[in-house]
Amino acid sequence: APVVYHRGAFLPEPDARVPLQDRGLLFADGVYEVVRFDHGRPFAMGDHVRRFRQSLAAIDLPADLADPFPDLSHELLRRNRLTDAKIYWQVTRGPAARDFRAPDDPSPSLTLLAYPTEPLNPDPPPLAHGPALVVDDCRWTQCRVKSLMLLPASLAKTRARRAGAVEAVFARAKPAPPPDLDPDSPPTPDASSPTPPDAPPPSAPPGRHITEGASTNIFIIQHGRLRTHPDDGWVLPGITRQTLLDLAHGLGLPTDDRTPFTPHDLLHADEAFACSTTQLTALTSVMFEPIPPAISRYPAPPARETPLTTHPIADARRPGPLTHKLHTAYHQALLAGPA
Repeated sequence: APVVYHRGAFLPEPDARVPLQDRGLLFADGVYEVVRFDHGRPFAMGDHVRRFRQSLAAIDLPADLADPFPDLSHELLRRNRLTDAKIYWQVTRGPAARDFRAPDDPSPSLTLLAYPTEPLNPDPPPLAHGPALVVDDCRWTQCRVKSLMLLPASLAKTRARRAGAVEAVFARAKPAPPPDLDPDSPPTPDASSPTPPDAPPPSAPPGRHITEGASTNIFIIQHGRLRTHPDDGWVLPGITRQTLLDLAHGLGLPTDDRTPFTPHDLLHADEAFACSTTQLTALTSVMFEPIPPAISRYPAPPARETPLTTHPIADARRPGPLTHKLHTAYHQALLAGPA
């Protein structure tokens, strides 16, 4: 059986026990990270530890709980005789009598799991590609925290799979600043005004921005410029996201990670892709779920028998050239290992 680390001990996975009153189980009261190891070397370990510390501090747990995870990860690999794996890190507030108020003296639970992966080959693997499903972003607003509260993402990815999409892409209408704090903002259009000919489709009204994927960051390429949502709290600051921005700079590709883009921008992009710790995935077309009524942020998913219209993104038959170039550069960065 695989060996795991749980609550202070390495032990076979079937022997690991989660207390029924662990707050991670009852309240999703915890945070996690995923670090990839290739040929026994972690990728961007320092960045993962830094983000883990930030997530712990954000939920009022000691940031230094993250410090032993690098050494524990290497030992977990050794005990499982692995060199290539994804290592899952998790900290919950631990067991306590069920109460919405967190205990003043928690007993945090630390857990590590190893998921074997295929060894990297010198040549990059084929670039995965397929359609995206744009869905309403009904998550909480603290998306910078890598929280265990993943039900909205899980439901969205499930609906994407049923629709034949490779990823669910969140779109959110963010709260606008008060008028006196934003005096230069244009007035709200009259509802009776005619729709401009170049207005976005009904599924992508003005004011809604693409934030991120259910388990990825989302990029588009417009007029030779790489764009992704700002790291402003509405998205997870992805390690691969930042790696790709750095690689783009090295390739001389202009970037914009300060200006959010809309579903309309996604639909009319020259190229689009999703990225995560494990891979890049080109988005070659897009489907839009109906926008939920304002009265309900958690609508029932659309009936499966009602097909959604698929809109191609540029040449929907294959990923674009800049996506291929970044895919190759990321693969080479993984092969090179830590700087």
